Amino acid sequence: MAKKGKKRIKTSTGKKITVSSKVRVGKVGSKRQKSFCARTAKIKGNWKSNPDSKNNAQRYRWKCPPVKGEKRGRKKK
Repeated sequence: MAKKGKKRIKTSTGKKITVSSKVRVGKVGSKRQKSFCARTAKIKGNWKSNPDSKNNAQRYRWKCPPVKGEKRGRKKK
């Protein structure tokens, strides 16, 4: 069971993870969305190569453009 203030979302590969959902997702093209995408793109670590990482899931949720080397694991139709 998810804790209060948390939300379980499905990643692009189908795995469910718990993320914070207290903050509403910004509209595409807004100053808030652009700054979030720029800030999360600078995070260090192996999140770019891990499609199930929380940073990748949130960037997908906020509709951020992919950065160089980022793997989102989109499903093939």
